[in-house]
Amino acid sequence: MILISVIVYLIVRYVLNERQLYKLKYTLYASLVMFYAIILQPIYLLRPRNPYNIRLAAIGLNPLLRLFGIKYRVENGHVLENNKPCVIVANHQSSLDFIGMMHIWPKYVRYCTILAKRELMFAGPFGSSSWLAGVEFIDRKNRERSTETMRQIMEKIKNKSLRLWIFPEGTRNMSETFLPFKLGAFRLAIEAQIPIVPIVFSSYKPIYNVDKSNKSYYWNSGCVTIKCLEPIDTTGMTLDNDLQRLTEMTRKRMVDAYLTIQTTMNNDKKDK
Repeated sequence: MILISVIVYLIVRYVLNERQLYKLKYTLYASLVMFYAIILQPIYLLRPRNPYNIRLAAIGLNPLLRLFGIKYRVENGHVLENNKPCVIVANHQSSLDFIGMMHIWPKYVRYCTILAKRELMFAGPFGSSSWLAGVEFIDRKNRERSTETMRQIMEKIKNKSLRLWIFPEGTRNMSETFLPFKLGAFRLAIEAQIPIVPIVFSSYKPIYNVDKSNKSYYWNSGCVTIKCLEPIDTTGMTLDNDLQRLTEMTRKRMVDAYLTIQTTMNNDKKDK
């Protein structure tokens, strides 16, 4: 066993180039998530569609996800400690966001669901497990269905003191600035009169990149900063007067925070 470990280490360290190492890590990462999703399904059936299932997944997955070499430094995490309903909005860089989300879920996020595009529901075991875990899927191509989904989510937020995690950019983005924010998260927050809590992940570029145009692929070890910003109160706001202003204000605060935090290589800092 020791000999096999040594051989694997030498191959990874001295034989594989960055692109090959990226593909190996990503394949292992995707396989692990899919395999774990299969294992969790019978457990989720004991309380289907319960958002606490996401927290259960995070507790079990985190020790395994640490093997991929990404650590996290959480700043201002205490803003999420009051357990009150809110809409969490975060920047969306890549599928690696999932690792960071799982890292902060047990301690900070807890009772919260995620708004995801409907296509992910058909992503094999991951999709079916996500549905059983209470993830809300929205059909962005059908306005009537998406409106009904958001209405149902708002009822759950009010009746169950539920939190909702949304990526307001609507798609993955690793450029130097954020894409324009879609209005859905902010519309829901105003209608439900609950706060917006922005969460910003530092740029992955120092440790991770997938750029097909430049054929740049790498996945290295390092420490990502996750900064939780102060909640933005929506009490008294209206859709007619405040929707656009709230959206733009939130985006500006997140962009400003994004420019002040960084991802570092091989950083051993812990949460504070």
